[in-house]
Amino acid sequence: MVRVSVHPTDGSIARAFIERLLMFDVVLCLDENEAHEIQERHATLLQAGIAQAIVSDEFDIRFQFFTKPNTIRVNDSCSIVLHDVLPSGKNSGLMNEALASIWDSIEKSIDGDASHYWVAESDVVDALVRIALHQPQLPETIDIAGRRRWSTQQTHHELQMLYNRTQAGSTGQFTASLLDQPASPKISVVPIQVAQQTTRPSLGPLHNVLVECDGHGWQPTSPLRTAMMVYLAGKLND
Repeated sequence: MVRVSVHPTDGSIARAFIERLLMFDVVLCLDENEAHEIQERHATLLQAGIAQAIVSDEFDIRFQFFTKPNTIRVNDSCSIVLHDVLPSGKNSGLMNEALASIWDSIEKSIDGDASHYWVAESDVVDALVRIALHQPQLPETIDIAGRRRWSTQQTHHELQMLYNRTQAGSTGQFTASLLDQPASPKISVVPIQVAQQTTRPSLGPLHNVLVECDGHGWQPTSPLRTAMMVYLAGKLND
């Protein structure tokens, strides 16, 4: 049974991380207020007897969320830096000015060929859970990002299409163009190990750590259109 310390427990990424951990043979080691909150929020999972949430300052591995912008500290020895995450809700300390600018222009047009490597919150959480359960040897820094390059314009086009469909669904005022299934942008996969990395963070350390965990490496599984829909739902529910 792995003892995992998590602090703080608010924010969509930390909450999703905790919910996933509670499906395994894990003891969550929390401060008093956070332990009571988790015990109440996840009473059904905890009653199943698989995991525990207790008040304790003893742990095997500790995750501190966003002590620095976009950074999760693990055991005070490793910084996991998040890039281009599509979150499902608010996270104090998770910032992306490019994504904020795209969202602010959701009802307008926008130009731009800047590079973005979007990654679903669920894939980030999956990587964190694997690290927590297997406790591999960690480097000083791990970068997490997606493997596919999206331009600003491609991202805006995709989000705007999903936004327009959502708005039409709330009123029932669909048009033929909204009901058509549009093709996804032509996005190519950029290999994890390449000779030159000009815009995307190196995913080699992340891949190697996850290979050590369970042999599978960094293989994001969430379709980006689905991740964008989750992001959109979070923004509309703010």
